[in-house]
Amino acid sequence: MAANGRASVRPVERHGAPPRPAGRSRSVAPPSRRPSPSPSRTRPAAADNDGGSDSCRVRVAVRLRPKNSEDLAHGADFDSCVELQPECKKLKLKKNNWSCESYRFDEVFSENASQKRVYEVVAKPVVESVLEGYNGTVMAYGQTGTGKTYTVGRLGNDDPSEGGIMVRALEHILSVMSLETDSVAISFLQLYLESVQDLLAPEKTNIPIVEDPKTGEVSLPGAAKVEIRDLQHVFQLLQIGEMNRHAANTKMNTESSRSHAILIIHIQRSSRIEDGSNTSLPNGTDNLFPDNLPLVLKSKLLIVDLAGSERIDKSGSEGHMIEEAKFINLSLTSLGKCINALAENSPHIPTRDSKLTRILRDSFGGTARTSLIVTIGPSSRHFSETSSTIMFGQRAMKIVNTIRIKEEVDYESLYKKVEHEVDHLTSEMERQQKLKNSEKMQLEKKLKESEASLNDLKVTSNMQIENMAMEKRQLESTIKRLMLDLEKEKGKNNILSEQIIHLETSLDENKQKQLENISNTNILADTTKSHEKKIRELLKQLEDERSRSASMNDHLNVLQQQLSDAQNYFQENIACELEKQLSRTTEEFASQISSLEERIADLISEKELVYEELKSTQEKMQQEMRHRQGLEDEILRLKQSLADNCSEESKALCGMVRSGSGLGSVPFMSKSGKSRELLSSQRSNISKIFEEVGLPNVLALLKSDELEVQIHAVKVVANLAAEDVNQEKIVEEGGLDALLSLLETSENTTIHRVTAGAIANLAMNGSNQGLIMNKGGARLLANIASKTDDPQTLRMVAGALANLCGNEKLHVMLKQDGGIKALLGMFRTGHNEVIAQIARGMANFAKCESRVISQGHRKGRSLLIEEGVLNWMVANSSAFSASTRRHIELAFCHLAQNEDNARDIILTGGIKELLRISRESSRDDTRNLAKKALNSNPAFFKEIQ
Repeated sequence: MAANGRASVRPVERHGAPPRPAGRSRSVAPPSRRPSPSPSRTRPAAADNDGGSDSCRVRVAVRLRPKNSEDLAHGADFDSCVELQPECKKLKLKKNNWSCESYRFDEVFSENASQKRVYEVVAKPVVESVLEGYNGTVMAYGQTGTGKTYTVGRLGNDDPSEGGIMVRALEHILSVMSLETDSVAISFLQLYLESVQDLLAPEKTNIPIVEDPKTGEVSLPGAAKVEIRDLQHVFQLLQIGEMNRHAANTKMNTESSRSHAILIIHIQRSSRIEDGSNTSLPNGTDNLFPDNLPLVLKSKLLIVDLAGSERIDKSGSEGHMIEEAKFINLSLTSLGKCINALAENSPHIPTRDSKLTRILRDSFGGTARTSLIVTIGPSSRHFSETSSTIMFGQRAMKIVNTIRIKEEVDYESLYKKVEHEVDHLTSEMERQQKLKNSEKMQLEKKLKESEASLNDLKVTSNMQIENMAMEKRQLESTIKRLMLDLEKEKGKNNILSEQIIHLETSLDENKQKQLENISNTNILADTTKSHEKKIRELLKQLEDERSRSASMNDHLNVLQQQLSDAQNYFQENIACELEKQLSRTTEEFASQISSLEERIADLISEKELVYEELKSTQEKMQQEMRHRQGLEDEILRLKQSLADNCSEESKALCGMVRSGSGLGSVPFMSKSGKSRELLSSQRSNISKIFEEVGLPNVLALLKSDELEVQIHAVKVVANLAAEDVNQEKIVEEGGLDALLSLLETSENTTIHRVTAGAIANLAMNGSNQGLIMNKGGARLLANIASKTDDPQTLRMVAGALANLCGNEKLHVMLKQDGGIKALLGMFRTGHNEVIAQIARGMANFAKCESRVISQGHRKGRSLLIEEGVLNWMVANSSAFSASTRRHIELAFCHLAQNEDNARDIILTGGIKELLRISRESSRDDTRNLAKKALNSNPAFFKEIQ
């Protein structure tokens, strides 16, 4: 496949050519006179059965009408002038009993031949070929009343066996095609009094015939195009068409057709590339590459029921019917001339002499597979008409068509699939994003709950620690109080010990006194007894005191032991208990802290996993965004390719380049309403894509390393530049610099052509014209014009230079940069559209220069004359089309307004041209300018005298 999404077109033959008619005709392939078909994707068909020929001869069959009552009334059986030999595919035409001629056809049908057999032999191969993607034509030709409408247009409502070719062809097509994936539509027209009328929409009259200047394809954009639903719908449409068709009663036929009926069946079928690769759209974009694009076959079938040729003296036509007969015979005569020219391999085919020949241009000598059935009558009364019909068929058998299959990329269905996939991915991405956000919120909620639980646990632990510290302080105060009580008891014991010591000392003193006073025993006996008694009491008291002291000591020891035990108990048990409780509390706290730390670690790890998942999700989202961006870029490329395939590059660029400030703002091409509608739709699509993608991104694609991307990007910029509101944005964003750089560095012809068209659109704005000139735009355009011979590129370059010619401030710079010389040098191509732009540029230049000179801002000889333009104008002022001639005449008249140019005009013979313009020009303003120059210039007036 080519880089721009198109494949080359190769002629093919599907069926073998039938044998050459013996002794009467010879099949000769005519030289190529037709332009190549539209650059749609094509593929070869099967080889020819007779040796793989690339041509397909027009197949011709003859059908004999049975004798009617009028034939029987004028003679017996010997009155027949036709003798059929169906087994040999011959017929004999008898002028009289001793003179006859034999003719061979592809098929000969007797008067008993059924409608089904006629269809299967004549039309079925063409219908099958059309279903495979080729264009086809089935046509009936013959004298009035020989059964053409019966053969082709009979509906067969009452008797299905009488159904004609139209009904049977549509039945065949509907039985093969699936209306779920394929589409069938029909247009039903008549050519009446050289006016194309719509039989399905009678209000549409004088429908224009549009011919693509590049491909030669003929279309009728104003005709109604009705999509077929079922066979019943077909019968309804054909009945409506037959009711609206002109017919009249003549001597030759009670219901004579007074118009040519043309049924056009448009077929579109889905196709596949030969490797059978799947065209569904998975998550990747592998199937978006050109080798895997879905294809669609587009073909067209013409079924033509010609009105019968007739002689007015035989048909008895009167009044308005005479006019009808004249136009019928005129169109049939034009058709015969074309057939003769094609059969004789003539260099000129007069297809434009009649609208019928223009419509059938592709059927004879074109790219369609054509079958012709000629109908004749048996009566010798019409020998000359029968002979003429037979010779018409013989000459038609010499015509060879080059058939081509038309297969295009189905960008519409592919765009829908890609758009559906983008929507699916977008919704899936949003769903995943929502799920990730939900999970993130849940994890954050869990983390907050864990942090709250940890804080609560910390608070509880702190409270437990404070309670244990308080209990410890209470125990310490209790121990201190017991120690104080023990100290008090020790004090009491010390006092008792001192008393005992004091009593022992007193006792020792008393014993000493007793020993000293032993002599005084008697005296003191009583005293002794009292003292002994007292001593005994004291001893008893002492014993009591000692026992009491011992008991006190024992009690003290018990208390000490108790105190010691209490101290040990409290110090050991309570401390141990406290230590155990503290240890237990500490262990519990440590375990809780550990579990919290583990939980925190788990939460941190979960948080890290969440962050990692979020990071991977973000990366996936970025990948999906890049994927989506890639899909959107591919959609942009497919839309642009769809726009390119719907309208030829030259047609689209014609709509892009408009005339400059010198001669108004009427588009200089795009004449048909269909082209304007297509261009408007195309521009709306481009504007929509421009709003979504953005101008900086589009301009950045101009610097891409891929040629195809550059081509599509410059096409988008060129379409945007066609609208005035976009031109300022393009220049501000550096679009003009990028276009000029691309024009200077690229070697690709398509880049040159589209870039020159974009610069031509920008040159429509006066503020941009100075920028283009200052940046060397005229020099670059002149350089391209010197290096290429491509007419379309030269037309774009000439259009850009012509727009620059409309600014009088730039004339000197334009001449210095070689713009005028380049504009005149492009005349070498001989291409009418290029020459039209050259003439427009000359007119812009001369008009602006004349205005400046008349205002007194400049004097002297014209810059155009210095470049030799005057000689070219005089030599070619009447050699081209009316619009081109008008521009040349206008430029010549403006040059004649400058008196400094008078001598050059006289020397080149321009006086005669001025006189001719003043008398014969088609425009009043041009004639007035010529008269003004002749009357106001004394030199001219002297020459005229």
